[in-house]
Amino acid sequence: MKRTINIGFDAKQVMSDGADFGSYSRLVIEAMARTAPRNTYFRPYVEARKPHSGYEAIERMHNIETMEPDGALWRKLHLAWRLWHVSRDLANAGVELYHGLTELVPMGLTSRNIRSVVTVHNMAFLYDTSILNSPYHLIHRLYMSRMLNRVDRIVAVSECVKRDIITHFHIYPDKVDVVYNGVAHRFTEPVTEQKVEEVATRYDLPAKYILGVGKQLERRNMLNIIKILPIVDHELHYVVVGKPTAYTARLQRAARELGVADRVHFISGIADEDMPALYKRAAMLVNLSRYEGFATSVAEAMSVGTPCILTRTSSMEEVAESAALYVDANSRDELIGAVRSLCNDDELRTAYIDAGMHHASRYRPEVVAFNLVNCYRRVGVDIRG
Repeated sequence: MKRTINIGFDAKQVMSDGADFGSYSRLVIEAMARTAPRNTYFRPYVEARKPHSGYEAIERMHNIETMEPDGALWRKLHLAWRLWHVSRDLANAGVELYHGLTELVPMGLTSRNIRSVVTVHNMAFLYDTSILNSPYHLIHRLYMSRMLNRVDRIVAVSECVKRDIITHFHIYPDKVDVVYNGVAHRFTEPVTEQKVEEVATRYDLPAKYILGVGKQLERRNMLNIIKILPIVDHELHYVVVGKPTAYTARLQRAARELGVADRVHFISGIADEDMPALYKRAAMLVNLSRYEGFATSVAEAMSVGTPCILTRTSSMEEVAESAALYVDANSRDELIGAVRSLCNDDELRTAYIDAGMHHASRYRPEVVAFNLVNCYRRVGVDIRG
């Protein structure tokens, strides 16, 4: 009889919608649970339970058990629990390996003979000039340095992130595995016209729009897209899906000044199951970001069959390769030309749709699980059947 193997996850955001960490956590936990043999069990550790239909479906799997802080004191001191006390809970539960899905691994694991893996999603803070000399930057850099040196193995979500880890934190390259983020199965399943129309009605979507997905940050250059709206097809709108920030007010002000406020839409809180239809209805996805650890929205758009316009920065070209149009984020003429091409050239549009759907097959959840199983083997925890 094979012995039982217990794997723990730091899954703080597994019950959060609209967060990259949340989507990633759910995908990894479900993919691993489906892939692993029956003698392997997974314990996601969360600060507190809250309703989430997507995670509740995952939690019903036979080899998933969600763990919370034990006692009112640790529920209140949840950050201290995640950083220190959870190691005791892991030892008591017989966990052999703990995987930090949200860039956090607690202290005290080595002394309890628990192996550790952490996923690093991006290093954007290294390139944000507005915080380079701030306490936040210094503290974050110190934390990352100590954690990356302390863990047994590191998962980088792209070669771009791996280069940053090696260059800025002097980590030995063989300690880092590149495992691309996956795309949930809902993005590869057919999206019916009925579902597309239901989602369009629910969120009051325009008939024709450029789509932008992600937290509204200055490094994503969303302002450059608003600036071309007065010049391109006047029926073309811009829909931005993601968490609003202080930058949102700047975008709204620019839209008013340019006379296109009625063509710019900010939407947050979209349910996971509605995202494929929202991508499907879009004329194109445009991402002009200066930095993305892994451009998840690009992989999702390609999977659904939405053509993409991107920049050749950070992980963008790595994610899409030749399956997208590329422009200089600061070149208005290049951006206008690319948008008009995808709107007016049906043959070109079809070519990019087909290339994107074919390329996106490398981001299937089972591929993620296979690569993570190999990562775990490298630290001495083999869960293969």
